[in-house]
Amino acid sequence: MVVILFTTRLPNKITTALEAKGLEVFEALAISEVLALAEEHRVSSIIITPDVDQARADVIAQHYPTTRLHKPFTAAMNASLN
Repeated sequence: MVVILFTTRLPNKITTALEAKGLEVFEALAISEVLALAEEHRVSSIIITPDVDQARADVIAQHYPTTRLHKPFTAAMNASLN
C-alpha cells in the first residue's frame, strides 16, 4: 500500500512508524508534490499531519480523500494502528 504523508518537516517520525507496518511512504512538503505523487503512484491514502495549516490541507482534500491527523498524534499512536 502506498501512502503520501503531507507534512511541514522532513524526515517525519510518522513515516518510520508507517514503514514499519509495511507501507510505502512518500513524504511531501508542498501541495504540488502531493498532487504529483498522487498522479504518479497508485496511492491508497494521503495523510496530512497536524502541522500543515488548514488552507493547504483543504486544497488536497478537494482533489483526494485524506486523513487529517490532529494534535496530539504521535508516531507511537500510529504504530499501534493495524
